[in-house]
Amino acid sequence: MDEMFKKVKIIKVSKDVQDIEDMVAVDIKMKLMVNGSKLGEFYLSPHDLDDFVIGYLLDERYIKAIKDVKNIKVNTPNIEVELTNNRPVEKDNLACYDGWIHQDQDLVKVTSDLKVKRKKIMDSFDLLIKKAEIWSKTGGTHVAALVGGDQFIVREDVSRHVAVDKVIGAGLKAKIDFSESFIACSGRIPPDRVMKLANVGIPIMVTKAAPTVEGLAIGEKSGITLIGFLRDGRFNIYTHPHRIIL
Repeated sequence: MDEMFKKVKIIKVSKDVQDIEDMVAVDIKMKLMVNGSKLGEFYLSPHDLDDFVIGYLLDERYIKAIKDVKNIKVNTPNIEVELTNNRPVEKDNLACYDGWIHQDQDLVKVTSDLKVKRKKIMDSFDLLIKKAEIWSKTGGTHVAALVGGDQFIVREDVSRHVAVDKVIGAGLKAKIDFSESFIACSGRIPPDRVMKLANVGIPIMVTKAAPTVEGLAIGEKSGITLIGFLRDGRFNIYTHPHRIIL
């Protein structure tokens, strides 16, 4: 994963002034081309790009299953995707938050009987931090984990949204039952991020950061349990607390 960070020369100022080398997260600008049409441009980390493509197309409702993706080719600065339907992809009316949200999408109601113990929530976040290799080196990435059954899949990216896309894509490839899984991640809880979970049926999101009012509104309406400010053995449950065994 060396391509995820780069050594740069810096001047470190504390009590002393030192010339040292530091590691900085790499980000690149990529165009996502689907059936020959540009779907969007993204600043992201140059790793696990297949996972990003599959996850993004799934959680933004461009595909319904992994079999809908015929081919993925990375031809920097383009990611070229061929879907089985071969039709031009029409972009919806999109609004920018920190990521993209489809304004005219119907809100999906998540149905899941999943219940998770308090200890598993805490342990999963601790394991997430331990597995965040690029973040530990650079402090410049976001990290997301999909926890389902006996699987714990971690992906990192400079974008908090792409980190979630990547872990959803990896989960789809691993055939994880999204309705029986949850996501632990860094970064706050805005509406477009919650929509991604709703669109694939993941019932719980856990983060150490804060929610937004609109993020909570989407979580409440879609039936997702949103947990924030997880730190030092405590956390806040904002919506649908019945899934957490305290």
